[in-house]
Amino acid sequence: MKNLIEKFESELATLSDEQLVARFNREVGNRGWVSARAYFLEALRNQFENRGIDYSFVKNESGGFNLNAKVILREGKLIF
Repeated sequence: MKNLIEKFESELATLSDEQLVARFNREVGNRGWVSARAYFLEALRNQFENRGIDYSFVKNESGGFNLNAKVILREGKLIF
């Protein structure tokens, strides 16, 4: 599982901030759930943190993402 997170992190690290947000937006509304998706979302959170992108607006109480609505990046923050 750690290897899978590292694989996703390596892939996401090559993307621009806008592309990273687009990858988040692709997950919005997706009701399917498998372990690989959990690892991908963890890698995505790690990338937001590594880049200093404030994702608190879409963080839920358990530390995961609220995937209810698409977001945009404005001044280093994810907003609806």
